[in-house]
Amino acid sequence: MKSLYMTTYRYREHLDADDLRALTKQFLEVGTSPGVIAHYTSLDGSGGFVVQEADADPAESFKVTIQYGPWIEFETTPITTIEDAFPVIQSVYG
Repeated sequence: MKSLYMTTYRYREHLDADDLRALTKQFLEVGTSPGVIAHYTSLDGSGGFVVQEADADPAESFKVTIQYGPWIEFETTPITTIEDAFPVIQSVYG
């Protein structure tokens, strides 16, 4: 079973235009963590989510993530595809 991480992020409350300009500049300089497969943003402007390979360097991922801390709150969840998970689900409930 291939393990991935999904990190959901939300912009911190009360960010103003200057904060968002600073965040945009930071993103242009720092970018995303290594091992990112997909990065999606919410069309309501509240945040987004990133899917990342679980075997990516955790220290480097942490280093990238904390550089966005002033603007963004993160929640990371281990995930896998339903195709990988279904045999386990079936063995338990099938």
